[in-house]
Amino acid sequence: MKELLLNRYPSWNIYLEPSGECIWVSVNDNHLNYFEIQVTNNDGVGITRRKVTIGIDFSGHDEAFKSLEETLNYLDRNIL
Repeated sequence: MKELLLNRYPSWNIYLEPSGECIWVSVNDNHLNYFEIQVTNNDGVGITRRKVTIGIDFSGHDEAFKSLEETLNYLDRNIL
């Protein structure tokens, strides 16, 4: 998954954190675009645009998709 993201967004910071049945992915361009992505085998993929803050800034996903590819297409359309 990290290779896919690095190929698509080569200059972005990408962090993966496995957590139970999902993988949390934090991606950012270190400028305006900060996203949290939650990937699960059974429930699909959720994505959230977040603010740059210290600590947790998460209150639920902005969008949910069935696949990572759909999620990345959404991300491409919403990059500032």
